[in-house]
Amino acid sequence: MKPLKTEKFRSPLALDKKILIVDDDKKIASLIEFRLKNQGYSTHCVHAGLEALEYVKKETPALVFLDIRLPDLSGVEVLQQLQKNFPDVYVLMISAHADVKVAVDCMKLGAYDFIEKPLAFPELDTKVKHIFEQFRLEEEVSVLKRELGEKYKFKSLIGKSPEMKKVFQCVDTAARSDVSVLIEGESGTGKELVARAIHFNGARQKKSFIAVNCAAIPETLLESELFGYEKGAFTGAVSRKIGKFEQAGDGTIFLDEIGDLPAALQGKLLRVLQEREIERVGGTESIPIQGRFIAATHQDLKTLVNAGKFREDLYYRVNVFPIRIPPLRERKEDIPELLHHFILKKQGRKKGIKIEGDALKKLLHYAWPGNIRELENFVERMILMKGGAGELTDADVETLDIGLNQAASVSEPAAGAVALTPDRTQVVGEAEKALMEGVLGECRGNVSQASKVLKISRDTFYRKMKKYSIPVR
Repeated sequence: MKPLKTEKFRSPLALDKKILIVDDDKKIASLIEFRLKNQGYSTHCVHAGLEALEYVKKETPALVFLDIRLPDLSGVEVLQQLQKNFPDVYVLMISAHADVKVAVDCMKLGAYDFIEKPLAFPELDTKVKHIFEQFRLEEEVSVLKRELGEKYKFKSLIGKSPEMKKVFQCVDTAARSDVSVLIEGESGTGKELVARAIHFNGARQKKSFIAVNCAAIPETLLESELFGYEKGAFTGAVSRKIGKFEQAGDGTIFLDEIGDLPAALQGKLLRVLQEREIERVGGTESIPIQGRFIAATHQDLKTLVNAGKFREDLYYRVNVFPIRIPPLRERKEDIPELLHHFILKKQGRKKGIKIEGDALKKLLHYAWPGNIRELENFVERMILMKGGAGELTDADVETLDIGLNQAASVSEPAAGAVALTPDRTQVVGEAEKALMEGVLGECRGNVSQASKVLKISRDTFYRKMKKYSIPVR
């Protein structure tokens, strides 16, 4: 008789994660152990419930095969202890035919699955393989989360200029405290990036970071988006919705473009900051909130206060620790490093485009009214034009200059930028409005799709809709 052939599942996690087999029938335990060891897994056998709990406490295996009938504790009792004290451990119940209903009940208590005696080894192999595949996916997600956090560490804030060094110092100070922060800066300067850097370098880095753009959400929806609502609060509220403040938990909520917050909501936000509690729309219950508050604006809030468009008491609440991000024209020595960063970002580690000296001089003299966002868009156009290789020349910059002017037209006006003539401004504005309306019509009012077609951010699209009085469909 030929020896039984088994397909080896060589999981990268199989060697460093143990499997515990708990069964008072030593023959069955040995069969399972032999099968798993032959496939490269590290295993250990015990034959009683208390012994299993002691082993898990010391070794924390990845997976436990758990028989329902044991001589001391029942398998159900062991499962309950594992779920209470070691919730990350996967459990596969082993049941006789008469115990199948109990095994199903165990799945309701948290067991991953069960296998039935007499054991079918192909089924056992498949279930173990699925569990270790789940481990692999969870580990990948964990790595991605760590990378996402790293993305917003200080190294992602590019610049060595004195102006940016001041920003780094402010971010470091803000990250080590829990005060409310107001980030000021023109559109495209990277306000959300700074907010994330504060969050991911602070004590709340493992908690949620929830971003809300006050200018991008229609006024009629903004209150329910922030505070949530109760079932029946208004037509269409068929179930309770948790708002952004609650979603943030004890993490960070970031309100971008807070200067666009409607007057009615300014009072409600002030109450949130004072009382540290909210009420859902249509609700009466006061819900305490623990999150940190960071706000940002491209407007001068003090000017808005003087004009009666922003509450003075709210201004002093949000402006506890201000951070000003300089526009790109005030830190032009950072442009070469930013260009290099974006070329690497778009092209990876491939041999990228070089920038000729005269071309760089021209780029350094440009006002960049769209700031870093405009610079990144320029690099993308440059790569498309050059085919991803070669050298950007002075003549190439001249060719791309039309693109630069277009980029300037979809950005907020900036002091020091070269202004368009009134006639040209009007023509560009009318053309831009017509283009947006046309694309919005083709996309059936879907702003996300329309902004992708025009290759601008959704936030910018909403600002332009407001500027040109284009109605939200």
